[in-house]
Amino acid sequence: MHPKQVQERQRERRTLEAQALPSQNVGRNFESENLSTEQNRNDNTVCKQILESDPAIRVAAFIDGAEVTGYAETARTKNVLSQSIDLRKRIGFWSSIVTEMARQTDELFGRTESVLITHKGLKMVTIPLSARRSLGLSLDRSADTEKIILKIMTKFDLAPSD
Repeated sequence: MHPKQVQERQRERRTLEAQALPSQNVGRNFESENLSTEQNRNDNTVCKQILESDPAIRVAAFIDGAEVTGYAETARTKNVLSQSIDLRKRIGFWSSIVTEMARQTDELFGRTESVLITHKGLKMVTIPLSARRSLGLSLDRSADTEKIILKIMTKFDLAPSD
């Protein structure tokens, strides 16, 4: 495909996505694009439950757009995210960029199920839930990523909506 054709397809896709998206976000316990304290509490509660579902999960976070709307970390993990709100914002932004980059290949390879980045001591996973919303996880390096994702998606009914 020529670059102009690729650009045109991307433009068409964005237009179709914009038309197809509901006016409110889709996700567990999430009702509107206005982020209220109550909605953040719901996301925080689900994040805590996700942590309890597998000992290999270090951190769970919901990201809407580039904003972290729910967050929980294990007591055993001293995590840099809990020490810096600014860093949380950067992680939210990073997650939105990585997810969008992966989605650019959806037409070629099918829907993006997750994005995995492996560091020396841990794994970072982003799971797209809708066009704007993702679940971010930090896992132990030895974690069975596919098994954990399947368990979370099933147990918490977090099937992607797009």
